[in-house]
Amino acid sequence: MLNEAAIPEPADSAPPVASPEMLDFYAIPLPPEQDPDELIKHRFLCRGGALLLVGQSGIGKSSFTIQCAVLWSLGREAFGLVPVGPLRILIVQAENDPGDMAEFRDGVLKGLDLKDEDCKGSVIKTVCEDSRTGAAFCSDVLQPLLEREQFDLVIVDPALAYLGGDANQQKDVSMFLRNCLNPVLHRARCGLVLVHHTNKPPQYQRNQEWQANDYAYAGSGSADWANWARAVLVIRTLGSFDYFELRAGKRGKRLRWKDKSGKASAFTKHIGHSQTGICWREVPDEEILSAPGIVDKANSRLGPKPPPVDDFMALFPHDYKNDPSEALLSAGQIQIAFRQRGWSKNHYSGMCDNAVAQGILAQTSGGGKGGKVLRGRPDMVEAYLRNKQEKGTILENVPIAKPPKKKKRTRKSKLSKSS
Repeated sequence: MLNEAAIPEPADSAPPVASPEMLDFYAIPLPPEQDPDELIKHRFLCRGGALLLVGQSGIGKSSFTIQCAVLWSLGREAFGLVPVGPLRILIVQAENDPGDMAEFRDGVLKGLDLKDEDCKGSVIKTVCEDSRTGAAFCSDVLQPLLEREQFDLVIVDPALAYLGGDANQQKDVSMFLRNCLNPVLHRARCGLVLVHHTNKPPQYQRNQEWQANDYAYAGSGSADWANWARAVLVIRTLGSFDYFELRAGKRGKRLRWKDKSGKASAFTKHIGHSQTGICWREVPDEEILSAPGIVDKANSRLGPKPPPVDDFMALFPHDYKNDPSEALLSAGQIQIAFRQRGWSKNHYSGMCDNAVAQGILAQTSGGGKGGKVLRGRPDMVEAYLRNKQEKGTILENVPIAKPPKKKKRTRKSKLSKSS
């Protein structure tokens, strides 16, 4: 199944890139139901297109792609990525010797409980190439391999081993991706999975506030890595060696992942390393929430659970000592209370609104010009408003005039006074 293919001799000359075909915009037909160009359903990845798989160094991207290759070659789903059927796959990589590849293979087969007879008909070929980069890699290695045998999908791992230029420079990145790789993929009519590294940790950790399609740009270097790719997947650590988030950063809606309700679209899955060998697995939500060492639950798709309503309402006093305002809390006070108890601030606004809608919490404007919103139990808010009315809110709302500032005596005025 995982066969080490010999690298063919370089091609004498690469055929010139044909001029693009001009189409009548209004006459372009929709893809047929059985689209021959489709590789990963629902046109998430097609022939001639590329999927950029981004992840930090050392987390297991190679074993992840090999596991996907094994399953896709059998026509099976891998982590919500469903092939249209058994795919013929070529793996070109620069970091693992044949012994490593054999260990990956055996770990994946053991973890998936696959026997040799289960893999009959699976076609996966592999090449280790660690000497040629840039245009030479595409013309002298990749193109001859794809001319020698027909493949549906090629996996290139990692991108930086074959770029042959500066990953931060769009000129170098675009030349490799668009001028060198694209023509090879189009001529061979195959898709590509390109494995890429993230930025170094300090840069990546600054991006924890990213949302939605921001993750398409998680890869190291020029933005053209993500702009060029047809689709982007990101494997992101959750602060543990065992648990990760698989996020569809680009074109993710086509995967048709669903949340727990089965209604809303989802763009993330939790995955982790198997305890039985070199293999990955999907991780249940409950395991993530209870797992030790997860430091990024707030940024995972689950987020921490909101506190129980009774605990939330316990923040608001039932009575007061001198003034009803003592039983009311401002937004800042509620947020401080959330932080002190380790509750996510993401739930603050929603819990307040829900409690007001249910009638167990009330809110009003505080005194003074531009008074803050105050929240409390309904009877405490009522007492506060009654107390304000009795005191006469009109006078209380008038800002207290500040005394005028004394003018500083200058040296000149002091001298004139003394004379």
